[in-house]
Amino acid sequence: MNQPTQFNKRSFGDGFRWVGQSAELLGKGGAPLLTIILIYFLVSLIQWLPGMFGPVLLTIITPLLTAGLLTAFRVIDGGERPQPGMLFAGWRAGVGSRLLVLGVWLLLGVLLAVGALFLFVSSQFDPELMRQLLENPEAFEENPEALFADIQGSSLLLGLVCSFVIFFIVIGGLYFAVPLVHFWERPVGSSLQLSLRAVVGNLPAIIGFIIMMMAILFAWGLMFGLISLIVGLALGPAAELVLQIVMVIGTLFIQLLYAATQWVAFKQIFEGSSPESCVSSGIDVARDSSSDSIEL
Repeated sequence: MNQPTQFNKRSFGDGFRWVGQSAELLGKGGAPLLTIILIYFLVSLIQWLPGMFGPVLLTIITPLLTAGLLTAFRVIDGGERPQPGMLFAGWRAGVGSRLLVLGVWLLLGVLLAVGALFLFVSSQFDPELMRQLLENPEAFEENPEALFADIQGSSLLLGLVCSFVIFFIVIGGLYFAVPLVHFWERPVGSSLQLSLRAVVGNLPAIIGFIIMMMAILFAWGLMFGLISLIVGLALGPAAELVLQIVMVIGTLFIQLLYAATQWVAFKQIFEGSSPESCVSSGIDVARDSSSDSIEL
């Protein structure tokens, strides 16, 4: 298969509009997309498995689930009806193993970013204080002055910068690598490299997208705070369960909006770069999972 190495440049305004275009895709999805969302939610419940096994497993299969969502959004964008089985379109032979490798990349990257920050912070703080905090985090709830005093005497800027750089490389490499592997069946290494190049080459658009997403997150935070106040006054102790459900729904919506934006950005930045194009890549999606599945 031809392996394109070029990408388009998009402006700040383009990235700013990605979120609105993605919201339109969510609106066009209708009931079929709601079914896919429900399946996605049920699969994501594995994060509640005992210990760290659940969150680790969910992190590793996240690129596989993302590939399925991208497939659904691509079909919706083409004016067609998505099928529930499309959520598992990335689990096909060959491509599925590469997407799992991307999941490992995400897991290791997050651990490395958090580890780098922790190592820097631990080197700045009093060792005895850090030991006590790790052994009994609740020990400072009644007397947090000791921890705050130690924080005031340290500089976290370098640690935060190192952690941010690592996280940027991980997410920047992963952002377009998932559709590149899934739709164009590129190798993992070259997909990560091309994705990071495309993100860096489109920083104005990425910044516009980030600003828009931050505004949405801020609005969601204000809305959730208002809902918490109203529900708390109305239901009292029973409000906790309702608020947990509201939080799950809001978080799921933001995740779906992010995935839809991922498709919109990929289409605009890489459209015309492949002879097969972004609209038709010769992938038969979820043929076995539905009698009326769509061949892409």
